[in-house]
Amino acid sequence: LLTLLAGCSDDSGTDPPPDDSVTVDDLVGSWSATAHTFTNQADTDQTIDLIANGGETRNTILDGGGVRFWLEFGTFSDEFDALLTISGESITITPVEASRRVRMGTFTLVGSVFTTTNTDGLFDFTLSGGPEVPATEVIVWERR
Repeated sequence: LLTLLAGCSDDSGTDPPPDDSVTVDDLVGSWSATAHTFTNQADTDQTIDLIANGGETRNTILDGGGVRFWLEFGTFSDEFDALLTISGESITITPVEASRRVRMGTFTLVGSVFTTTNTDGLFDFTLSGGPEVPATEVIVWERR
């Protein structure tokens, strides 16, 4: 779901840590998505932004890497708990429920904006319960 870059200073007047020293503790807090976009990998013209279409995505990251995700879009609603880990420039989301798949990806952290990219996503672009197809998922989070 989520590489890792950091830069710029945030409004608190303190600089974020250098790229190679970002830890899960730097992400602790509540985050709301300002964009949650899926792009069909077979047809990159086919894109949907859940937030721009009335959806809501948010998460809360706890000390130690525990995280709870919430997603609401139309009549679809989901929430789940997971463990977030960082290794080098990678981030991994391991759901508590064994039936959910592990998500791995890259991220950037610039000030209070955290952007995650998952090139292993799946999405039903028909929005009708049709088959999910390979998709790139990008979420732009802002600290609440």
